[in-house]
Amino acid sequence: MAKENNVGGCLIERKGKYYVVISYYVGSQRKQDTKSTGISVNSHKKREAEKIKERLMQEKEKELCRETEQKKKHPFIECFRRWVDYKSGQTEITTAWGYKSRSKAILKYFSGKDIMIEDLEPKDLLAYYEWALEHGRMNVCHEGSNTGLKRRTVRDHAALIKEFLNDAVVQGVIDTNPADKVQVPRVKEDNVKEKSYMDKGQAMEFLAYVKSEPMFEKLYCFSKLGLYYGLRRSELLGLRWGAIDFGKGEIAINHTVVRGEQGDIFRDNVKTKSSHRYLPLLESVKGDLLELMESQKELGIYSENGYVFTWEDGRVYSPDYMSKLFRKAVKRCGKVPEDLTLHGLRHSCCAILFEEGWELAKVQQWLGHSDISVTANIYNHVSKKWKNKHGEMVDGIFG
Repeated sequence: MAKENNVGGCLIERKGKYYVVISYYVGSQRKQDTKSTGISVNSHKKREAEKIKERLMQEKEKELCRETEQKKKHPFIECFRRWVDYKSGQTEITTAWGYKSRSKAILKYFSGKDIMIEDLEPKDLLAYYEWALEHGRMNVCHEGSNTGLKRRTVRDHAALIKEFLNDAVVQGVIDTNPADKVQVPRVKEDNVKEKSYMDKGQAMEFLAYVKSEPMFEKLYCFSKLGLYYGLRRSELLGLRWGAIDFGKGEIAINHTVVRGEQGDIFRDNVKTKSSHRYLPLLESVKGDLLELMESQKELGIYSENGYVFTWEDGRVYSPDYMSKLFRKAVKRCGKVPEDLTLHGLRHSCCAILFEEGWELAKVQQWLGHSDISVTANIYNHVSKKWKNKHGEMVDGIFG
């Protein structure tokens, strides 16, 4: 008896009992299942055995329908991985590396879960965000170290997932985007790490220290430009002699060196449109740059198109190398915040300019922030110290 999905069935007698033989197809392969009805042939209850056969055939039909529907659905993890590979191939190298870097934790979390795009719910995404905030860090070397990602990072992950699911909507895989209905949870204020920076006095002490230590002397001019101009690591490493006009007294920030998946990347563009800027050549750094230029000329590695910060053979310092050397200098110095990073030079510049009375808009232009809210966010962090100091003064007035 043929049924939908090519399910057939019949009764057979075996060892004095009725058995049901169910036949069906999986692809082009014919299969059979045999099950006992438990009814004796001699009991004269063949009609009951027929009913059992019909029930078993219906159950097999439903099972095959579920499997067919499941095959029509799209596994989240496989589709997301293919989508990331596709997007990476459509963008520049650094952006592609960002896609792959952000996708690692997402792939790790969902790889053990058999979730289809069509079945994905907001609660599944919320569960991922909560996990990422607690355990999302991929490389934790020390026991007891924090294993959670920063909320800002998890929000980047959420944006990536949302973009992927938007494409799924466009392709007709799903009708609505479940990512629209959930946000990354806010972390407790206690878990929000303060931005590390140096004040003017600490900055001068740090520069004096690295200048006097042969091991860190290559950091002196590098850190000085970072402090005075608030340059990013990529902008410092990407600074070329041709971008410095000693006659006009001007520096052009128009080239960067960044870390990529396959190695360092040299590119003629900066982070944002506002990052492309011209800054005055300060007398405080002009002499240091000229001295560095003379040193390169003596080594025979100087050229107008060459980079300012290089090894003795002309190779540009690796971004990771400079970050690690800077962290080592911070620990050895002992007179600056111990968790200060190379990017902290940019925050320090911002803090010192605020301390000197610069307005938000002027600091934004100097640092090349695309949004003044970024500048304001740093101001909110660094102003806490001044508020405490002024609070003590107010307290003294009424004491």
